[in-house]
Amino acid sequence: MQKILRLFLLIPVLWCSALWGQIATVKGYVVDDAGERITGVTIQSTDKTVQTKVDFNGNFKIELESNRDYQLVFSFVTSRRTVNLHLLNGEVRDLGAVKIESLLGKEVDVYGKGSVESDPTIVTLPPFDISSFALPNGVTQALAYITPAVSNNELTANYNVRGGNYDENLIYVNGFEVYRPFLTRAGQQEGLNFINSALVDDIRFSAGGFDARYGDRLSSVLDIRYRDPDSTRASLVAGLLGAEAHVEARKNRFAFLGGARFRSNGYLLNTLPTKGEYNPVFWDAQFLTHYNITENLRWNVMGHFSSNKFSFVPQTRETSFGTFNQALSFKVYFDGREVTLFRTVTGATSLEYDVSKSLRLNFYASVFNTDESENFDVLGQYYINELETDPAKENFGDSVNTLGVGSFLNHSRNRLKATIVSVYHTGEKKFKRKEFAKSGKLRQLESSLDWGAKFQKEFFNDILSEWEMVDSAGYISPQNANGDLELKNVIKQRHNLQTYRVTGFAGYSLRWNFVKDKHIVHLKDVYRNESGKKERRKYIDTLERVPARLAFNIGVRSGYTGVNNEFWVTPRASLVYTPRMYFYRNGKVYRRNVKFRLASGLYYQPPLYRDLRAYDGQLNTSVLAQKSVHVVAGTDVFFNMWNRESPFKFSAEVYYKYLWDVNPYKISDVRLRYFANNDAVAYAYGADLNLNGQFIKGIESFFKLGFLRTMEDIKNDEYYVYFNQAGDTIYPGYTFDDVAVDSTRNAPGYIPRPSDQMITFGVLFQDRMPKIEQLSVQLSGLFGSRLPYGPPGEHRYQDTLRQKAYMRVDIGVSYDFLYKKPKESRKKFWKNFSDVKLSLEVFNILGINNVLSQTWVQDVEGRNYAIPNYLTQRLFNLKLILRL
Repeated sequence: MQKILRLFLLIPVLWCSALWGQIATVKGYVVDDAGERITGVTIQSTDKTVQTKVDFNGNFKIELESNRDYQLVFSFVTSRRTVNLHLLNGEVRDLGAVKIESLLGKEVDVYGKGSVESDPTIVTLPPFDISSFALPNGVTQALAYITPAVSNNELTANYNVRGGNYDENLIYVNGFEVYRPFLTRAGQQEGLNFINSALVDDIRFSAGGFDARYGDRLSSVLDIRYRDPDSTRASLVAGLLGAEAHVEARKNRFAFLGGARFRSNGYLLNTLPTKGEYNPVFWDAQFLTHYNITENLRWNVMGHFSSNKFSFVPQTRETSFGTFNQALSFKVYFDGREVTLFRTVTGATSLEYDVSKSLRLNFYASVFNTDESENFDVLGQYYINELETDPAKENFGDSVNTLGVGSFLNHSRNRLKATIVSVYHTGEKKFKRKEFAKSGKLRQLESSLDWGAKFQKEFFNDILSEWEMVDSAGYISPQNANGDLELKNVIKQRHNLQTYRVTGFAGYSLRWNFVKDKHIVHLKDVYRNESGKKERRKYIDTLERVPARLAFNIGVRSGYTGVNNEFWVTPRASLVYTPRMYFYRNGKVYRRNVKFRLASGLYYQPPLYRDLRAYDGQLNTSVLAQKSVHVVAGTDVFFNMWNRESPFKFSAEVYYKYLWDVNPYKISDVRLRYFANNDAVAYAYGADLNLNGQFIKGIESFFKLGFLRTMEDIKNDEYYVYFNQAGDTIYPGYTFDDVAVDSTRNAPGYIPRPSDQMITFGVLFQDRMPKIEQLSVQLSGLFGSRLPYGPPGEHRYQDTLRQKAYMRVDIGVSYDFLYKKPKESRKKFWKNFSDVKLSLEVFNILGINNVLSQTWVQDVEGRNYAIPNYLTQRLFNLKLILRL
């Protein structure tokens, strides 16, 4: 027994000895050029597994894993030293005095990704793992949380920006413009959007004031760059809502990037108020190839095919609404079926020719084709009941009175075929940098010219056949004088349209570098002295040359549309100023300063097919481009906290937009119905605040807050209010005396636009569990204040009611099986994977009944009721992420 006890006591000792044998130690101290010990030196390994600082006397002692190659970087202000190490088990190596390499006397460039100064209105979003968040619509849905874009419908990938609508946003993928289906009327029909998150490398976004190189839309630009593969990689994401996979590879001059997605949202849609048999089947496939014909000439080919089929057999719907004093219930029994199908094909190719280091020429060609059909016959028989509101009564919450019984029949046979063919060219010429020396100060001038031209041919074949029948009084109503049935919202049209447009742009960019020699850098560092008390020491160093920068861009777009014979010219300009303020890390001098930017210009949006189609379905080919002027002023503040490697960024923008020749529209769900008459003026103003950074080390989080007011004034929208003999306002169906003896004329003036949402707030936040860092939590939250709405019909001035505010919180919990596990320590099968994650997602975790739109019905007395259409309820999803 004693031998067994001794053996058990010996096991921990042997285990600790084995563990100790896997540890090695390196120690020493750091000195400057004069051999004096210095403090405030940061020591970090290139793989980020080691991060520490020297003590008050400049000493350091670090425990490392043995039998591994390490590269330790010693950094201090503008000095650095790299030490390569490979230590054996239990080895203690004394490096003695480590003299760091000085960068003094050398010209130091400012580090940053992208040529931001050439286009200050386009913001490059920091990289983050989109698939880790509970975001079914990927990139486009993420925009609503981290940019001024807004979405109040989780079922759609569409978004609106600063008072605009879905049709006012430009989307580019690798230089090719992306289009979306035209007939979509509901988010659940929409299916997959074009952008595949697994292929994305770079996301750039502008909410207004963008320069002339981007096309002719009123609101925003989303510029996506897919990856340029450098090795073989693959990924798979599979969950209860669908699956997606991608593969990429490179061999010599050829590179391939491809992805496929499948989604079946039936599980998600079953949380909607309308119950029935949902059968949505959405899938797509796309690829992008590069072939380097020569070192300076590259050929790109992109292809995309998507099929979004939505089939639905509704059965019942029950919705409670009203107030505490008058609680109502709306119940419908359905019969019929809805089938929508959207098939789109995109093919594109381009040649990129680097003639020289200063001259680049690009040539593009693309074809977009869509075949869309919308077929439904849905009969609904509904009851409007009044509910008992007294909690003391036994029948509390039950029906006590039937206010209305009726039925409706919705019919549609719509078919649209469209083809858009484009050929275009862009080019850029960089001019030689000029330097001017005066009074010991250096001025550098850099300039470039960019240009482009595009020809686009459009073909549309549209068949519209839809109507509604309402029977709200127990017999078919209304009828005309001859007793014939009158249907509601009847649209019967056939259109065959062929047209073209020609556009072009030219832009000139200037950048001044105001170089100051022998610039003194002040840096402060917090450390603990010998007594353990925190103290602050200021270090002073000198950079040989550092610039302040002033960048200016001026451009002009022009174009001609054949459908309405309209020619336009739109000048644009932007300015950005970056003063001198830097901080040093890892051998580079980073900005830690304020950027100021200002942009303004004219923005015209020539009509595409849907803008020409009026509320009654007729085509008005004389519709002109909608026009606006933008003024955008903003600032970026970069700052460091908590010893993070990358700085935090706070951005603020204020803007004002004035619009004329506006084409008013009404929106229901995601369907836009234009009036096609250019008879309104409008304005939008507001502010957007954004903050992002690594609140939790190594993972990016985002916060945004937006303020908006947008209004429009429609010409000739005056209306009359009629009074009877008793002086009461006449409401048909409500007042007994409908004989008018007097009237007043009302001019509505400015009314809220459909996207007038005063306050929006969004957050994407990530956190890791203490002591279990492989377990992370992703939180996404969105709030939007009340949007305007009104009764159906063509009277826009009635759309001044406000629906319930939108609020949604989604959460995901992920477990990373390979977190901080080096490849050599994994089992053979897992060595090939770069990511293995299992995620549990909870959508709408608070169970909030968000209102999407309203269904208007009548009771037997002709009173109208707005029945809220709610969005999805709480839902769970399990998702597996594998990456090679």
